Amino acid sequence: METIEIIKRQRKSANALARRQATPKERELIHLLANLGCSLAKYSLEHSSSKGAISPESRLRLAEWHYLRLQQIRRIERSLEPVATLKRVYFRSSLSPRDLKSLKLVWTDEDGRGRVKRVNPDLDDVLSLALDRGDTLKQIFQTIEAEKREFALTPGHGKVPLWVSEWEESGYEINFFPPAFPAWANVVDD
Repeated sequence: METIEIIKRQRKSANALARRQATPKERELIHLLANLGCSLAKYSLEHSSSKGAISPESRLRLAEWHYLRLQQIRRIERSLEPVATLKRVYFRSSLSPRDLKSLKLVWTDEDGRGRVKRVNPDLDDVLSLALDRGDTLKQIFQTIEAEKREFALTPGHGKVPLWVSEWEESGYEINFFPPAFPAWANVVDD
């Protein structure tokens, strides 16, 4: 009788795990993947039924749209599993119980070893935002140097692409095509 009770408990916990709600970022990723899948299916149907009669302009627009979706998916994936983490180092003082003394950026290098970089505590908000938005390690190092997130039309010295800023300002609108994206689509992602 006791084994049946244990099995029931295990089954309950397994069912509870299966019903976990997706986080807003996971939902965004699901929407982007579904949107990309629908777009590719629609393009395949058009391509097969019109026997290659799709205009070059439409083909270019579709290619840019698909590439945009892939870039957006990559950013959300990076934000779900950030490229680095921030460690807040506190110390006790006579004036206040806890003061943020320093900030450490922690990441894993290509050779698998952990790296640590001390960062100005004033950059806490900026770096937290950059990590939350899925910036690359190169872009985060640039943010540390410039002490703010810098944007550029095309990739340059770890700057965040301008289309990312446009997409963030749109509230991550799924049907919004950032005007700055075509310039980026002509350059390979760093």
